[in-house]
Amino acid sequence: MQFTQEVSSSSKAVVEGVRRGELTAEQASVALRREHRELYAQVDEYLKLVAGVAAGVLQVGTGLAVCKLSLGVGCVAGGIPLILHGVNNVYENGRNVISRRNDTVGPIRRGYQKFAELSGGRASHGNVAYGSADIALSGFGLSRMVLKEGAWRLFRYIQADKVRAYKEMGKGAIMFEVGVDMLTGEQVLIELGKR
Repeated sequence: MQFTQEVSSSSKAVVEGVRRGELTAEQASVALRREHRELYAQVDEYLKLVAGVAAGVLQVGTGLAVCKLSLGVGCVAGGIPLILHGVNNVYENGRNVISRRNDTVGPIRRGYQKFAELSGGRASHGNVAYGSADIALSGFGLSRMVLKEGAWRLFRYIQADKVRAYKEMGKGAIMFEVGVDMLTGEQVLIELGKR
């Protein structure tokens, strides 16, 4: 509601400026295009944050599934890191959505930053490591073995009952996963530029 009122008020101010002769039609057109670009950038940023929350929820779910299906064996190597990164991504992106900002640093990312600083690097090195680990965990989640749909067992599941996770995913889910990985990769490249 407030957003709609702000957009309406901004547009009315431009129209009113033209009516009073304070702005030419060309100046008004430029002002409205600038406002459109700014709104588009805000929507784009918001969608990235919402995608980050959704991706975090999926990471937590995948991590829990890894722990459950591996009877705890895969929990240390894949499950727990997925859960920790997922919770951190939900925290960072969720807090950014709620507080209308984009600079929240969660406890897991802060741990990567502190480790990088203790190792003689900078916080941006920790961000690169965090993003790279996030992408690697995504690759793990896509390539892990899962039960085929319709698999059944007599005593235990056999290797033929399992396929790579991405083969059981729909096209939309794969596109979402790859899209989020691309956004993470973009952030890694930005952090690499800070060196």
